[in-house]
Amino acid sequence: MALGDRRSRVRLEVVGALWATLELTEPARVVNISRDGALITSPVPMPPDSVQPLHLKLEGREVTVDARVRHIRRVSGPDEPIRYLVGVEFLSTLPALVRATEWPQV
Repeated sequence: MALGDRRSRVRLEVVGALWATLELTEPARVVNISRDGALITSPVPMPPDSVQPLHLKLEGREVTVDARVRHIRRVSGPDEPIRYLVGVEFLSTLPALVRATEWPQV
């Protein structure tokens, strides 16, 4: 242990690439939704082109769909809590999602 290092456990240096995934569960509000994607507001930013699992409550059931982040924009003002508008594209189609986003025929 180096002088001044107060760690009680040994840390190992990573040589090469070591990847990890961190999934944060934060509530987000759906602004609009279609069969292909959604616009949500989130208190945390998401990296563009990352794939995120979205947990939606449709028809009384919770369903999960993978979505790719297509764009993100900070929308909060200086005296407001930080919020982001996040546009996502669904990577799969769930029957419940299709039924929930069908428009009535006029």
